[in-house]
Amino acid sequence: MRRLSAGRWAVLGVIAFLVAASGGSKEPMFVRWLVATDPGDETIRVYWERGERGELAPPDMVDLGTMLFYRGYPKDAVGYFRQALEEDPKLYEAWFRIGLVEHREGRLRDAEEAYRRCLKLLTGHGWCNFYLGLLKEQAGHPKEALSYYRRAFKFNPELADPKVNPELLYSKLQLGAQIGMNQRERFAHSAPMPYLQANRVREVRAQFEPTPVPTTANQLPTAGAGSATVTAVREKPAGAAAKPAGDTGGQPDKRPAPQVERGARPIPVKPMTGPELPPRVTTASPEASLSPGWVPWTRQG
Repeated sequence: MRRLSAGRWAVLGVIAFLVAASGGSKEPMFVRWLVATDPGDETIRVYWERGERGELAPPDMVDLGTMLFYRGYPKDAVGYFRQALEEDPKLYEAWFRIGLVEHREGRLRDAEEAYRRCLKLLTGHGWCNFYLGLLKEQAGHPKEALSYYRRAFKFNPELADPKVNPELLYSKLQLGAQIGMNQRERFAHSAPMPYLQANRVREVRAQFEPTPVPTTANQLPTAGAGSATVTAVREKPAGAAAKPAGDTGGQPDKRPAPQVERGARPIPVKPMTGPELPPRVTTASPEASLSPGWVPWTRQG
């Protein structure tokens, strides 16, 4: 039997001491690098300790994985996401986050599988549809990418805002999906579908609208049905006569007189019975028909 040198015996003794000090359990690498003075690291430590005691619910495991992802431990993050799925197979958000981690690491095949599992559980997951479209665009499948972009904007229109979704700036195909979404919104806004009983709809709607708060001392709210308010205007003191038109208070009127070209005839203005709109435009949307002064009309010309 080969005899060990004194140096090797010393190394084995140190290893045995460390194992005994840790209670015989091997801590994950991320635990050893947590900073005691950092609030985020301490939060990770608390979640990990609760997980070791079996006190973490599946959503909490997803949160722990998310913290580890931002801390720079993607492999450990995916491990906790999958652990959450073992306890709750219907937790679609865990699949989506697995897809995000794999996507960032460049493992597109694994990311696509995770995205599809998420959408199988929740078809209307807007973020998942968008990132699957982004993956398809990166993989060179523009037709499929555009389809997923359209679904993403359909379920979550706010994803078309770069402030909410900065990844828009790195996509060349999302503009086509946005154009289609804007066309649908414009069509719905201008569709000739007024309410047939607009007054009844207005009465019911008024019960749920907030009562406007007066902004000046001259506006005094009066109790009434729904959100209707009566504005009382203070009367002018007696003797205060109305100022006649053109009166400048004794000062000379310095406004230039209107210049009229000699021989020009005034252009007659055709009266309109509705709001100012471009020629040959008819507005009859439900929201428009609730306006107090709205009447069905069509401008000719």
